[in-house]
Amino acid sequence: MTRKLALTISYCLAISVTASAQNVAPVVTTPIAPFTVYAGAPARSIDLTTAFADPDASSAVLLSVSLPSGTPTFTIALDGQHKPVTVGNFLNYVNSGRYFATDPTTHTLASSFIHRSVSGFVVQGGGFVGTVDPAHPNNVRPTPVVTFPPIQNEPGISNKKGTVAMAKVSGDPNSATSQWFVNLADNGGPPANLDTQNGGFTVFGHVTGNGMTTVNAIAAVPIFNFGTPFDSLPLRNYTAPNPINVANLVSINSFTLIPPLTFSATSDNVAVATAAISGKSLLVNGLQPGTAHITARATDLDGAIVSQTFSVTVAASPARLADISTRAQVGSGDNVLIGGFIIQGTASKRVLVRAVGPSLIPFGVANALMDPALELLDMNGTLLFSNDNWTTTANKQDIIDTGRAPAAPQESAILTTLAPGRYTAIVRGVGATSGVALVEVYDQDSGPGSLLANLSTRSGVGTGNNVMIGGIILTGQRTIIVRALGPTLTQFGVANALNDPALELRNAQGTLVDSNDNWQSSPKKAQIQASGLAPPDRAEPAVLDTLPMGNYTVIVQGVGATPTGLALLEIYPQ
Repeated sequence: MTRKLALTISYCLAISVTASAQNVAPVVTTPIAPFTVYAGAPARSIDLTTAFADPDASSAVLLSVSLPSGTPTFTIALDGQHKPVTVGNFLNYVNSGRYFATDPTTHTLASSFIHRSVSGFVVQGGGFVGTVDPAHPNNVRPTPVVTFPPIQNEPGISNKKGTVAMAKVSGDPNSATSQWFVNLADNGGPPANLDTQNGGFTVFGHVTGNGMTTVNAIAAVPIFNFGTPFDSLPLRNYTAPNPINVANLVSINSFTLIPPLTFSATSDNVAVATAAISGKSLLVNGLQPGTAHITARATDLDGAIVSQTFSVTVAASPARLADISTRAQVGSGDNVLIGGFIIQGTASKRVLVRAVGPSLIPFGVANALMDPALELLDMNGTLLFSNDNWTTTANKQDIIDTGRAPAAPQESAILTTLAPGRYTAIVRGVGATSGVALVEVYDQDSGPGSLLANLSTRSGVGTGNNVMIGGIILTGQRTIIVRALGPTLTQFGVANALNDPALELRNAQGTLVDSNDNWQSSPKKAQIQASGLAPPDRAEPAVLDTLPMGNYTVIVQGVGATPTGLALLEIYPQ
């Protein structure tokens, strides 16, 4: 870059805003209420961003800077609560990547740089990207940052040392676009008067912790005058009058979004309950009956800490369904895999619903559905949630925290909290593909108030590996009724129903616990009939058994001359 280079975009740094608090400590926004969990149940997950807040930092950005001594960083805490328009504008530039550009000469990514440094006043960036001169590839020819429309001015916070504000055009209070600056001194009053000049310059954040060490190192870089707007250009390892290359610029190499608060937690009785942090979530695990007190702490980017303590009562876990699943053939149209489940009780329940396909291959399933998609509907058929690939979900980390994230990225998962009622999960193959898939419903609720009541799954029953296979996990001894319907489905318009289903119930070791072909031949026919759950058709099977804690498998297959067709597997705890 030579002196003859003149860029017509010029920003005046006469800037201002009035006083407001900075470096405010975090606060408790919502006390975490005491609760009860079951011993050995899934961890209770608590979103700590709803329990704590930082009054002057809604978000934060970490900047990495090229300096003569290396690439140190500094963090800007963004005050979106008080300056929402300005913070939203700044994040728009960060998230859209406009502080970077592909160099048309080198075809590499070029960074924006600090283009103005005035000792004891400000350092300013966000205006230009360090691209090279195509005629002289060793020289810089900066490109202006492509800007969004100017924003409304939001004065109100004083331009104190360490605050970050928007630059704008002289004589136009509402002209801020991409350029920002860090105050190196208290510039709100005389002689700079940035709090009142040109309508006041909008402070929208502040440099946190020891970040001013990096900012002061930027200010210490020698400056050179190449004419407006580069009349105070900081350059590293530069000797005039040599041409300037990219390596001489004080480049901003990265803008990384980071949370404004970090969390920690401890338990005063780790034998009863433990506390762990995963990102923004507190995970409380109940281990054995008793009481523990959990202390959660939030630390802001300036090192200030606030905490709150709540009690957790761990109760012995009752016998309940912890997981229900079905593996079956997925086709198209009426032959998709349809799973229904019921949540009983007075409280909402957190559940994880999964659709698994490729993960079945290591278990000998050659014709697994390679790309399953999942839908979750309420009892009225209204679509509540859908997912194709679980890694694209907004709560991906929460799914990982359950310890039950699908093994393959193209498998689907929905983690949500549902009110008591009936729900349906539908598994389809993306692109109308077919194959064997597994639909699973996991009880992720760690305490009393509701129960996962039953599973009913309708799908195609084939032969060999294509039979229907249901899975149950019991946390204690429980009586269950399992039935398989085929002929009954014809009453509901299912043309290709399985004529004569049979079922087997096996334990985790594969040992046969019970089996049945026609329910009226069962030695427990009277109990099945008394339960009100006897199959409507005599050709349909049912078993009633009291089972100890453990994992169980139900196999549905066809018998007779037509061993294939659609069937409905139902599991009812008693």
